Amino acid sequence: MTKNLLQVKNLTVSTGSETGKINIVDNISFDIRRGETFVLLGESGSGKSITALSIMRLLPSAIKINAGEVILNDKNLFQLPENKMREVRGANIGMIFQEPQTSLNPVLTAGQQISETLHQHMNLSNNQCIARSIELLDAVGIPEPERRINEYPHQFSGGMKQRIMIAIALAGEPDLLIADEPTTALDVTIQAQVLELLRKLQQERDMSILFITHDIGVASQMADHVAVMKDGSIVETKNKEDLFSNPEHEYTLKLFSAIPSWEKREKEGSIEKINHIGDKRLLKVKNLKVHYPIRKGILKRTVGYVRAVDDVTVDLYAGETVAVVGESGSGKTTMGKGILQLLEVTSGDVSYQKTNLNTLDALSLRKIRADIQIIFQDPYSSMNPRMMINDIIQEGMLAQGIGISKKERDDNTVMLLEQVGLTPEHRYRYPHEFSGGQRQRICIARALAVKPKLIICDEPTSALDVSVQAQILSLLKNLQKEYQLGYLFITHNISVVEYIAHYVAVMHKGKIVEQGSAEEILKNPKDSYTKKLLSAVPRVELTRN
Repeated sequence: MTKNLLQVKNLTVSTGSETGKINIVDNISFDIRRGETFVLLGESGSGKSITALSIMRLLPSAIKINAGEVILNDKNLFQLPENKMREVRGANIGMIFQEPQTSLNPVLTAGQQISETLHQHMNLSNNQCIARSIELLDAVGIPEPERRINEYPHQFSGGMKQRIMIAIALAGEPDLLIADEPTTALDVTIQAQVLELLRKLQQERDMSILFITHDIGVASQMADHVAVMKDGSIVETKNKEDLFSNPEHEYTLKLFSAIPSWEKREKEGSIEKINHIGDKRLLKVKNLKVHYPIRKGILKRTVGYVRAVDDVTVDLYAGETVAVVGESGSGKTTMGKGILQLLEVTSGDVSYQKTNLNTLDALSLRKIRADIQIIFQDPYSSMNPRMMINDIIQEGMLAQGIGISKKERDDNTVMLLEQVGLTPEHRYRYPHEFSGGQRQRICIARALAVKPKLIICDEPTSALDVSVQAQILSLLKNLQKEYQLGYLFITHNISVVEYIAHYVAVMHKGKIVEQGSAEEILKNPKDSYTKKLLSAVPRVELTRN
């Protein structure tokens, strides 16, 4: 029988004073065997990251470990003095943090940051550190490591930054790697590469992994064993096969039922086919181009163009959801902003109900924007933190002259909040007093306040947990059915597309490489890029007995 590498016993972590103590991790226990991947699965606030930071003893001062033990290789980490614990970090336990951009030092090169760990734990000379850093960069799949070792974090893409974090974590040759949401911010193809890399390195080194995620698809790909966390407690622990074939706890069942998919769409039968009748067409985008000049030299002459959006053509009808799918940098958001005339269009036509938006003056454009609204990816940054929700929602009403009196606007605000699943009392709060899912509901209410016919949804669920995502998608579908809204749904989440889209346009490097009905594109893709995108999606196989 394989020996346990790590044992977490009755771990309790709390915040607050003795009189008002709140347990944020509540008496949890689990074991990780050598060479296995143990997944902590749960939504935001469930205590997953606090558990990882407790193991590493990296908790902020306001959070205390109240009880329990963490045993690594028969050594109780909670009994070690800090100088000994520093030796454990990096050498015995490596950690990949969720956001590489904030975890990497912006003023040190990739090589210098890897070398810090090598100096500390491997006792290598400067030349040996350089040689080993190049080997590690090569091992994690960074091309031209001899050159890129001297580059800074801002010179790498998001996926490459995550690979550097993995190289740093592996530099001390740890027995246990803690990966805290290592693929959350990555495109699906980059995510697939990082997960495959972790599996390969694990096999080569016989390393254990504690993998923290809220993504059920990723958990099903990576796990040997899974522990489901909710409100600081582990509610269910099983090996992967047992959990996905026979989930028992009501919370686990709720999580699984919230996964968006084609099967869920068919089961609900809530998306009807749209008849493409001419007078129902809300939006016609024809040969849209958004190019940015590349200027060089003292005189800043134009030497070329970045073709952010390159000859895009797409139509959208009332009551229809057109999903624009692609990876970061494909031009999806630029296309959305170009349609709204929020940035200068190089050429092409954008027509809303036969009105060419490109030719309108500022006043005419402002009037027509009541019909075309946008829901941004990050709800918090799109709201004024100094304004109450009541004023945020009514700002558009006042600009568009909707509501003849304050009472009418207030009544409308109450109705909108109730429509999106919030209460009338919420209008007297500020944005920071809400969760991410609630903020996105407020942004939907704000968009609806001016009674639009077309809403551009720019990654509206990308930062949300699966259960909150399910609520938002259900809300959008219900509102669409009630008001015959048209959605241009910008996303890189294929599962969401399967669930909500009538029509799909796949973008790559500024161009639409393939478009058609959702069933046609998702079940029978023709373009090689679409095939690559779909094949990289982590699938959840729920084989209920």
